[in-house]
Amino acid sequence: MQRRIFFNTVIVLLLGVIICGVFSARIIEKNLVSSIEESLTAEAGLIRELVGESLISNSRDIDLYINKIKQITYSRITIVDILGNVIIDTDKDHSEMDNHSGRPEIVAALNGNVGKSIRYSNTLKVDLMYVAQPIVKTGSVTGVVRLAKPLYEINTMLNKLYTNILIAVIAGILVASVIGYRMAVNITRPIKEITYTASRIAQGEFDRQINITGRDEIGILADSINNMAFKLNETITSLQDKNIKLESIMSSVVNGIIAIDNAERVLFINPVAERLLNINDRAVVGKHLLQVVRNNSIDNYLKIILKDKKFFDTEITTDDPDERILKLYASPIRQTDENDIEGIIITIQDITELRKLEKVRTEFVANVSHELKTPLTSIKGFAETLKTGDIEDKEDTIRFLNIIEDEADRLYRLINDILSLSELEQKKVKIASCEIKVGKAIWEVLSMLKSQSEKKDIELSMDVEEGLRTITGDIDKFKQMLINLVDNGIKYTPEKGKILVEAYNLKRDADKDEILIKVKDNGIGIPKQHISRLFERFYRVDKARSRNVGGTGLGLAIVKHIVILFNGEIEVDSQVGKGTEFRIILPVQKQEPQK
Repeated sequence: MQRRIFFNTVIVLLLGVIICGVFSARIIEKNLVSSIEESLTAEAGLIRELVGESLISNSRDIDLYINKIKQITYSRITIVDILGNVIIDTDKDHSEMDNHSGRPEIVAALNGNVGKSIRYSNTLKVDLMYVAQPIVKTGSVTGVVRLAKPLYEINTMLNKLYTNILIAVIAGILVASVIGYRMAVNITRPIKEITYTASRIAQGEFDRQINITGRDEIGILADSINNMAFKLNETITSLQDKNIKLESIMSSVVNGIIAIDNAERVLFINPVAERLLNINDRAVVGKHLLQVVRNNSIDNYLKIILKDKKFFDTEITTDDPDERILKLYASPIRQTDENDIEGIIITIQDITELRKLEKVRTEFVANVSHELKTPLTSIKGFAETLKTGDIEDKEDTIRFLNIIEDEADRLYRLINDILSLSELEQKKVKIASCEIKVGKAIWEVLSMLKSQSEKKDIELSMDVEEGLRTITGDIDKFKQMLINLVDNGIKYTPEKGKILVEAYNLKRDADKDEILIKVKDNGIGIPKQHISRLFERFYRVDKARSRNVGGTGLGLAIVKHIVILFNGEIEVDSQVGKGTEFRIILPVQKQEPQK
């Protein structure tokens, strides 16, 4: 732009100088021609008056007189008769001259007018001006007086003028270059600043300001852009604040949210929905939902809603990467018209755990019913047998009563385990906050179970690190956890087996102290496919064997919940035929009682 302004300014100034020079030259040329013409006309009239009466009849006598007049006027004087013949010429022998009756100025003069003409002279190589006046005698034209003058003066003056014009053009170029450059700089400097600042504003630098003073159009434009940037900064800051709050809200929502338009193009998706649907592509806005979520069930669900305009809930199952059960809720996106639906908001709820819990609850009820029914059936059967009084053998009666007592004990243990597990799951257990000496608690548990292990000749031993740190919590629950693990080991370890309980200080984190408790046996072991379900209620690896050893199927589930109660972790490592190892990691810090 600066270059265009510079060249345009120079061109305008040059055109002005050239046009003014040319017009001036033409005006000067016209004025000089008119002046010479008037001078020649006056001189021709004077000569006509002085010599016209005697000129035609006494041409020789007048020749000397005419030459004297020429020396005064510096003009060529020619006398022509009525027939156009030259009778006197101051520059040439008239006898050698052609007839002039056809010359335009002579023709005009012979007709009684003043004749004027400018012609190029091949002899003098210059333009000549001719002025002719008629010689009138007794009211009739008897001849013509013609004066001619070369236009040397005009050509010389015009040459000087054109030279001056050329000098003026050169000087104009210099002046125009300086003026044009300064003008271009003065005009484009603020425009460049405005352009640069506007580009920075367009890139988001809304605090940029244009430092241009003045009340002309450029100053007003600069003020307008500054105001616009200020307003944009306020508006965008407000929008960004609202977007951050909206994104924070949407990210904090536990359910997934997807907004689509009527063409199933994604308008919005929150991180929860991306996680639930395993979406890794971040540039999903504007894409078709089927490109983002490759699930025909969702696509068919949305097509039905868009077609029928009826909104309903549905459940789908996904298996990428893990199997999930998702419940979809659809709601319309409307503006002002209630009947005009512009899109759909889909709320996604992960109900996988809920369905698993429902399944576990169903299985739990079935298992509890089965576990309760078995001893009750035995008790009822033997009680009815005894009631009939048909048994006379006292030993059979005692045996039946022992069976009834065993089944009642089994029923009692089962009910106690169910109640204990229920309390742990519902977190209704009141934790007694006391210091637990882990080594002492292990020794007491092994002492309690010594008689039980001796029946199978199983060796119970312990290995506790010196200086083992103490933990804080409910000592009874802690012992119950150990009893269940050691008792479980005794039940599933063959005779002459070994069970070892170890306890060590553990330092996985510089800011956190922990202890590690291991319960190891060399029993029958657990197949790998069963380990993941080992802590489920009533889950049995070998149901027949479990009932034979008197297990309720709830012991390990209770252990897991007690470990959770202590904010700990539990792991299992087992090999079939070699034994099983339970590892429990408990934090040392004080346990806060749960309400």
